[in-house]
Amino acid sequence: MTSEIDWVVLTMGTRPQELRDALDSIDAQNSEAISSRAVVVANGADVAAELADRADSELVELSANVGIPAGRDIGIRRSRSTIVGSLDDDAVLEPDVSAKILAAFAADPKLGAVAIRIVDEDGHTLRRHIPRAGGRGADLTGPVTYFLGGAHALRRDAYVAVGGYFGDLWYGHEEVELSWRLLDAGWSILYLPDAAAYHPNMPISRRADGWAMTARNRVWIARRTLPWPVAVIHVAVWLGLGLVRAPSGCRRGYLQGWLSGWRGDVGRQPIRWATVWQLCRLGRPPVI
Repeated sequence: MTSEIDWVVLTMGTRPQELRDALDSIDAQNSEAISSRAVVVANGADVAAELADRADSELVELSANVGIPAGRDIGIRRSRSTIVGSLDDDAVLEPDVSAKILAAFAADPKLGAVAIRIVDEDGHTLRRHIPRAGGRGADLTGPVTYFLGGAHALRRDAYVAVGGYFGDLWYGHEEVELSWRLLDAGWSILYLPDAAAYHPNMPISRRADGWAMTARNRVWIARRTLPWPVAVIHVAVWLGLGLVRAPSGCRRGYLQGWLSGWRGDVGRQPIRWATVWQLCRLGRPPVI
């Protein structure tokens, strides 16, 4: 019996060679037992030529850029498989990643998401890419509180049941907010370090508004998803951390983004206190 996984690849069409490499790595996952297929979401771009010789791939063309979480959501909902991966268009899967992911989901019916190990161009896993507090345990398989957006896999039913990505975020922290809601609904998240994807180290400042959106979205996900006492601590902590970590030329933008996060309706749906305690027990209290 063949196991299936669709991989959603979101692209703006600006990295054609990297996109081809990503799609090649998805195609290479196929075997007699595994069917691995790409669903390419062209976020306001024309990439039809890149898929011309890929009969098994599906192209979803959007007339405009809708942002990362909304674009991924469209791809996930267009997928056909019960397990859906997401891969950045400049990332490449190691061999047998699909098989390892599918085996993990088959072994645990309450598994909602798999966090994949991210390896940079120097062969390292950066501290911020390890889904544990303090960046510890890069080689340790086990339950975690979130996954990284650039390479991960979801149980489609779990994703749909909790409402999917919060599309208004546009860029940044969408996977953290979704992870909290998955855990709150009774699903688990597994970090699987022997399933890896290669992805170049890309600083937040590569986007002109990167640090501003990072700050705004920290406030938004706290306002939307955390109980108020926890949310207040979360945004205060991340105000301090962001101002310390942001390059000097980005600190003003970070502060402005943080302030803008207090405006607008975020559709508040706070998780339970039991879930807050679960996050603490897993080593990542939702204040850091």
